[in-house]
Amino acid sequence: MSKNSSEVGLETVSTDKSDFDRHLQLDEGKMLQFQPESPRRPINWSTKKKLVHTVLYGLTTFGAQFNSTTMSFEYCVDGIRKEFGASREVVLLLTSLYILGIAFGPMVFAPLSEIYGRKISIFAPFLMSAMLTFATGISYSLGAMMVTRFMGGFFAGAPIVASGGVLGDIWSPAQRGAAFAFYACFVINGAALGPTVGSLLSMKTNWRNPQWFIGGLSICIIAICCIFLHETYEPVLLAREAKKERLKSGSWEIHSKLDTWDLNIRELVKIHMVRPFAILVTPIVFLMALYASYVYGLFYLILTNVSEAFYLTKGWKGTTGTLPCISLLLGVLFGCVGNMIWANRYASLVEKNNGEPLPEQRLPVMMILGWLMPAGIFIFGWTCSPHIPWPIPCLGIMMMGCGFITTFQGSLNYLIDTYRWYSASAIAAATFLRSIFAASFPLFAKQLFVTLNVHWGASLIGFIALGMIPIPYLFFVFGKRIREKNVFVPDLK
Repeated sequence: MSKNSSEVGLETVSTDKSDFDRHLQLDEGKMLQFQPESPRRPINWSTKKKLVHTVLYGLTTFGAQFNSTTMSFEYCVDGIRKEFGASREVVLLLTSLYILGIAFGPMVFAPLSEIYGRKISIFAPFLMSAMLTFATGISYSLGAMMVTRFMGGFFAGAPIVASGGVLGDIWSPAQRGAAFAFYACFVINGAALGPTVGSLLSMKTNWRNPQWFIGGLSICIIAICCIFLHETYEPVLLAREAKKERLKSGSWEIHSKLDTWDLNIRELVKIHMVRPFAILVTPIVFLMALYASYVYGLFYLILTNVSEAFYLTKGWKGTTGTLPCISLLLGVLFGCVGNMIWANRYASLVEKNNGEPLPEQRLPVMMILGWLMPAGIFIFGWTCSPHIPWPIPCLGIMMMGCGFITTFQGSLNYLIDTYRWYSASAIAAATFLRSIFAASFPLFAKQLFVTLNVHWGASLIGFIALGMIPIPYLFFVFGKRIREKNVFVPDLK
């Protein structure tokens, strides 16, 4: 006990290990930690509990992604054009603005999830997104719709990025690949189903119906998740336990790592809000995110313009023109199966490595199946014509879906294994870049297919995709050396 403490009537209270339950432990500096095998650690939860959290967080992301493409189909575009007298490009901007909002939202909400926890940082913004979706449905001004769409996407970015962090919290490196493959089905199929479902909802009524449906769906998802889901971010759980132990024992020295952070506004902005941008410019994140962003942009280009391509070449209109999107969905499902197969192989490799992640071993599935993306683009482009049966170009679209999901998911797994506690910020950085691509690609797609025609327009984007194939090979060979020089991954040196 110090002299100053004595003078003001304070004393240091020693805390014996027996004061704590068997799930908690203190180090020499009174830093509170979980016992490694404690069932309170999310990583040690039962498989059933982990699956429930994976499914419900997947549904949350499904709702956010579903909203991104429900205004891109013909009935909706034509309905808004007639009501507001706008051009097709301006109406498609409503889709791009939502995706652009998704680009900026994670840069705020991902760091917040690393300070205040996943649950509050996901569902409070998602509730705001649902309210803004209702606001879009009652808007009678195109300008108001643009604002509500952008802000709706901004708040929807929270579940899209932070839900990925949840999987990193609850699944071990060996299990994470299969979990992400399952979770990716919700993420991608939400966007893939948007045009077809939205078209069916508004076919006999008006373009506002999908907005009411999505808003109501989001509210239902939020209600279910708030009841059944728990916090998964271990530093936040430890901070809560430390607070309880301080009150119980009277020893105010007891703290968690999170308690040592200075959470003033300056610190929040300077460190935590800037961190995703700082991570984005590192070689690992930038190149991996660039590759994933390009294929993600192509994914949205196809979703929002496949009906235009089939109209130009086969005369398909309305809901019929959106049906090829189902081929993309099937390709995604096949790709997820491939990811799960490789995840089992990866799990055995991690087990041999004493449970430590092996980021470069996430890449072989990208290296093997990533070729399907450019191959599918070429097949789609050169067989989408009046004289070739429709299953052939749809096969190309399905190959694109398979190549896309293996690249998209492989890059996320690589970043999560590399950045660990900063995984939400790394995913936010990748989400920012890929959303910029996804927001811009649909805007020039029609000009691409009309000016160059479908054949050469598809060839142009196919050659660019082909040029990005070497990126996973580069990291497979040199990734470990690059990671050793990265300030954000000191624990992997």
